[in-house]
Amino acid sequence: VYSYIGPHAKRKREGEDVTIIVAGCVAQQEGAMLLRRAPEVDLVMGPQYANRIGDLLEDVANGNQVVATEASHIMEDSTKPRRGSTTAAWVNVIYGCNERCTYCIVPTTRGVEQSRPVESIVEEVVGLVEAGYKEITLLGQNIDAYGRDMSPKRKFSDLIRIIGSIPKLKRLRFVTSHPKYMSLGVVDAVAETQTACEGFHVPFQSGSNAILQAMGRGHTREKYFKIIDRIRSKLPDAAITADVIV
Repeated sequence: VYSYIGPHAKRKREGEDVTIIVAGCVAQQEGAMLLRRAPEVDLVMGPQYANRIGDLLEDVANGNQVVATEASHIMEDSTKPRRGSTTAAWVNVIYGCNERCTYCIVPTTRGVEQSRPVESIVEEVVGLVEAGYKEITLLGQNIDAYGRDMSPKRKFSDLIRIIGSIPKLKRLRFVTSHPKYMSLGVVDAVAETQTACEGFHVPFQSGSNAILQAMGRGHTREKYFKIIDRIRSKLPDAAITADVIV
């Protein structure tokens, strides 16, 4: 990131009227340190501020250097995301992660878990289906935690059923599941929802309970196999994929 900033910082030092913005996970991680190393930068912005860039740029236009990396509630995005397909679309349902796996930087750079309201998700999916999309993938860093930050709490298994029942939707997928939170009810919801594809991505990271504990994963190999057994009992032909650190 710093090497990319260099040429633009040079332009600014030479008098060119440019505004330098660093946004995303690295910006969230570096914060004010980034301004100390590259004082030409005008705005350092974490992912949770993406929908507020207009306000932040107004602050910059008033002559301020801005660091926006504090934990913040993510506002609903009224803009149209870029889609790489006219058939399949990704839809965020939960942002951030509350876990503290020892090898993972996501909680630091993406912030705490924030679930989107069911109504907003339904509205987005209905719009996509009406636009001709056939397949929707529900997306979350820890998707099984969906709804636990809400009041009253909601269940991801219920969301599968709700989205899966939207008329004219052909296929429903989701990623990524965490063994610590993936309930057997999620397997049941997939089995009972006609549009839900029989596919599960459930990272286990290690097959050793000692290593899992050192990683801070919050689950055991026995818990993982219990989930797999449930999938196989309900959906014998389901595809199961995983991540493992070796």
